[in-house]
Amino acid sequence: MSLYTIEELKQKIRALDEKIETAQSAVTFNGRSVSYQVTELTKQRDRYQTMLDELLAETGHRVKRHRIKYARF
Repeated sequence: MSLYTIEELKQKIRALDEKIETAQSAVTFNGRSVSYQVTELTKQRDRYQTMLDELLAETGHRVKRHRIKYARF
């Protein structure tokens, strides 16, 4: 039993992708805080992606293997 449905997980992953993209394109004087924020968002996204993969495997759906590499500061 999963906490989220497949669609909810996909929406959360999409939202995190947007936040990560926004954080990466943000211009700040303190690169460390942005780097930390991107790292934390990426970790959270990976957790949701793992949950989604497990849920898809349980329901017999095909699991897509596509990863987005994020720039590191």
